Amino acid sequence: MRKVALLASVVLASTLIAAPASARDSLNIPRQVNGHRTNVGLLILGHSTSDQGDYPQKLAQALNANASDGRHYQVFELITGGDGGFLWSQAKFTPTDLQFHRVAGSNALQWCTDSQGNRWSARRVRVDRALSGSADPTGGACPNTAPANISCSYYDSTGLKTTSGWSTCWQKMDVTLALIQDTTNRSWPIDDYNSDGLVNAGDFWPASRINDAAEPCTNGRPGVVNSNIDWTCDNVLTGADAPHVVYAGWLEKFSLALLNTHGVDHVFVTQKPLEFGASCPNYPVSEQANCRMHTTRTPTVSRPFDHFYNPLVYWEYRAVQQLTTKATLDPRIHLGEISLQRLHSRSDDCYDVGITTWAIPASAGRPASITADDAEFQNGQEVDAENTGCMRSDHIHHNANGGWLMADVWYEGLTPYLS
Repeated sequence: MRKVALLASVVLASTLIAAPASARDSLNIPRQVNGHRTNVGLLILGHSTSDQGDYPQKLAQALNANASDGRHYQVFELITGGDGGFLWSQAKFTPTDLQFHRVAGSNALQWCTDSQGNRWSARRVRVDRALSGSADPTGGACPNTAPANISCSYYDSTGLKTTSGWSTCWQKMDVTLALIQDTTNRSWPIDDYNSDGLVNAGDFWPASRINDAAEPCTNGRPGVVNSNIDWTCDNVLTGADAPHVVYAGWLEKFSLALLNTHGVDHVFVTQKPLEFGASCPNYPVSEQANCRMHTTRTPTVSRPFDHFYNPLVYWEYRAVQQLTTKATLDPRIHLGEISLQRLHSRSDDCYDVGITTWAIPASAGRPASITADDAEFQNGQEVDAENTGCMRSDHIHHNANGGWLMADVWYEGLTPYLS
């Protein structure tokens, strides 16, 4: 991020200095199992950004190109459009579930109601069905929850083989790693709501930012206290209602289900890379007239970047920090980036100065460099946004270069664990 000198000390002191990366000891994943290369399944979980640019396959390509590693990496995608967060954490919400109404905070395409009045998270049902091989528990109420009929490659004692079918492929893996690149900025947005330069226990969800149908609790409480969401439904606002704390709880609950119910060996979590999206209303009224792609601005403590990036995406790093620095965190849950905000800061670099340094070796097929997205803006017009920089013309999703950028951040973060 390009910071102005006047604000540098304030911004760095209040927002950008996150907890240092913890020591990354090897997970001691064997390089061979029963005389053949270890088959490592990469379970990719995230929103549509993860699908654009095809970062999962680029990551596997880079890992498989590392001859000193010697393992075989196979991608399993469970990527879904829209927000994650809450709808990763639980599949079924009965009408008496404390958070039953909160499901309605998400887009109606992401959940459904069955004939008994239960609400279901379509994305979580898809995960559970893929990893357990179970039938549709919604009775057909939620469409498109069956796992894709994928094909895969794997090694056995006779060499490289191929097969198809999600369950069949998954069972061929010797080790499984889940990679979560999450967001929740549309339905339950994290932000520095009091503009003090940090998302902390003093920030709560303004009820005005949440779908009215999602506000009530089911224990008779209104779910709103002093115009803010009372997530815990105890009619008192405490640090437990802070968005980043709640979001971290969702991620932990989902991670533990992957580990303890579905047998995943390790889970890695990052935030989402930067985006623009409909970010202008999230800036002060005084700035909104100039809010557009490629326009620069003076960084502020609450908005510490010189472009009009979506601050709701930026501040999600606080939930990942809250999770990965928890003293009692299950040791199988890890920060996926080499350090907090690495994915956001690298995508910021790609936007305004370009990328020239990499963790992935050139021999893996990544580009030598990526020109900055800002270079596409010529004479007031975008020129070839689909191929310049990392962002596609919508400036939310990523082109092929952006896929390499995300793969590089993951590669950098994972390789110490794989050494």
